[in-house]
Amino acid sequence: MRLTSYDALHAFAQQLARRIDSSEFHTKVVVTPSSVSEKGVVIKVSLLKTFIENRPIAARTTRTLRVRVSVAGTAESMTGLQQALAAIESLDRYLLSDDLRLESPDGEDIPNSRIIQAISQEDSFIDNPDSTAVQDVQDDRIITITIPEGADT
Repeated sequence: MRLTSYDALHAFAQQLARRIDSSEFHTKVVVTPSSVSEKGVVIKVSLLKTFIENRPIAARTTRTLRVRVSVAGTAESMTGLQQALAAIESLDRYLLSDDLRLESPDGEDIPNSRIIQAISQEDSFIDNPDSTAVQDVQDDRIITITIPEGADT
C-alpha cells in the first residue's frame, strides 16, 4: 500500500497518542477537522501543506507534510492547568528526540522518513484576560514530516 499524505497524517496522530500519554494526564489526540466537545485540553493535529520535493543529491523524491500540533482548550482548575502543562512538556520531550521517524500504525519506523519540530515562543499562550476562573490554553508547534514519495507501508 502506498503511503499518502492522509495516511501519514493519521499515522503521526496515532504515534503521538501512543508516545506521549502518561499516568499524569490523558489527552485526546484529534486530527482536524474534527468536532471536539471535551472539557479541558486536546492535542489537535492539523495539516497545513503537503508538497513533493525532488532532491537530486539523494536521487529520490520525497513528500513533505507541514503539520500544526496544538495543545488547545481550557484549564478550569489547577488540575486542568497541571494536565495541560504535562501534555506540553511530554510533547516537548518526545518531539525533541534524536532521529525521530514516522511510525506505521503498528509502531514500526517507516524507513527514510523524518520528523522535525519548529517552535516559536510567540506561538503559545496560557491566558484569559476576562476571567481568573478559566484559562485558555494554546501551545502550537510546526512539525515537518518527510516520507519517500510512493513509499509502501
